[in-house]
Amino acid sequence: MDWLSPIYYLGLAFIFLFLPMFVLLSVLTYVRKKEAGRRVNPLTEDLFRTPGFSLQQRIDSMQWNLMESMMMIPVLTAIVPALFFIQVKIEERSVSFASWVPIVILMIIGLTYYVRKFFKQIKKIENLRLGYACEMAVGQQLEQIVRPDNRPYRVYHDIPFDGFNIDHLVVGPKGVFVIETKGRSKPLHNGNKLFKVSVKGDALHFPKHIEHEPILQVKRNVQAVRKWLSDATGFDVPVEGVLTIPGWYVTSEEKRKSLYVMNPKQLPYLFPDVQNGKLDLDKIQAISYQISHRVKDVDRERVDRVASRPLKNY
Repeated sequence: MDWLSPIYYLGLAFIFLFLPMFVLLSVLTYVRKKEAGRRVNPLTEDLFRTPGFSLQQRIDSMQWNLMESMMMIPVLTAIVPALFFIQVKIEERSVSFASWVPIVILMIIGLTYYVRKFFKQIKKIENLRLGYACEMAVGQQLEQIVRPDNRPYRVYHDIPFDGFNIDHLVVGPKGVFVIETKGRSKPLHNGNKLFKVSVKGDALHFPKHIEHEPILQVKRNVQAVRKWLSDATGFDVPVEGVLTIPGWYVTSEEKRKSLYVMNPKQLPYLFPDVQNGKLDLDKIQAISYQISHRVKDVDRERVDRVASRPLKNY
């Protein structure tokens, strides 16, 4: 029957298009496993998480999905004309349009799906990259703070919890600081960048919008960290929250005594002066021991592993 011909040739096209790719991926997987069996990783312990570790893993994972969409779009746009040409040449007769209607409809549906998916992935990857870059910037700023001997701080990055991650934890003589980073692009007005954000209560007033969730998120994270560390160590752990917004000039209508909102360049001036609490060396070591066990989970054998925990708080 005429209507079966397009389906027959569609099946052949898929075999010829995707079978070589399947064979190539199988060969690459086999070679990789064979090579891995000949070598032993010299590292004997898992690694600590780096700033933005989970975001980087999500970006890497999404790039494979983006590649899939990029491959399917040209395949779908070329497959109907190619099949039509093949059928005409092989059967040497004209083909009725009615017999191709189901295939054309399926192609349009598939093309619409992958085009929408492609643009959604592009937008999400760009947002993740912005967040990753900002977490890296804050992480590097924190590393500079903890280096001097007269500032005995310890910093940890990308701490996993149940359903969310905390960007940074800093432990020092004044207590524990939960540091969250929010990357926000600067809007333009008449060619000039708008760079000021005002803190009013629990709201961030950006030039063109208002956000409440970032400060509320930090408060929730502070409570989660305080409960976890106090239960794990057996003593009350002073925990304070810090929200950093890289690249923005932060102003506040009131002097805040808790949950600090700032540009990360202000962090070096925060820790020595803030009155959050007091921890001696033994308590700092006990707290650091608990945090180290939670963040030292980067598989030394496969540092490119996709993080298994979802990030719901980004």
